[in-house]
Amino acid sequence: MTASGPEQPSRGVGPPPLDYPADVGLPPPLYPPPYPGYYQPYPTSPGHPPIWPLKPPGTNGKAVAALVTSLGGLICCGLPALVGLVLGIVAMRETKRTGQDGHALGVAAVVVSVVVLAGYFLYLSVAILLSLR
Repeated sequence: MTASGPEQPSRGVGPPPLDYPADVGLPPPLYPPPYPGYYQPYPTSPGHPPIWPLKPPGTNGKAVAALVTSLGGLICCGLPALVGLVLGIVAMRETKRTGQDGHALGVAAVVVSVVVLAGYFLYLSVAILLSLR
């Protein structure tokens, strides 16, 4: 520091300091409620807090079926893996919308299906290239 005030950075050392706004707030929501799958509170008498419905019980059946069919693609030449991929995507969307358990099963089904389909595609392409020789 000098006697006249704080030291000034030399030119070209860095960008000038940013002036951030004090309170920007949050952006508006993408989809304003109510949208499909949005839980509305049950009406109650005045002075009482609203009652929110519980999430559906159990694990999503489509997620379980997706994982089973995607694993079945390992045995049956990859065709069930295509069904597992579609079911896994549907199950992931449904579990996010309803809050039901099984989202991780849907993700696992999609990953296994993609790996199985990529492996069989690679196997078929190598087999076709070797048969052309």
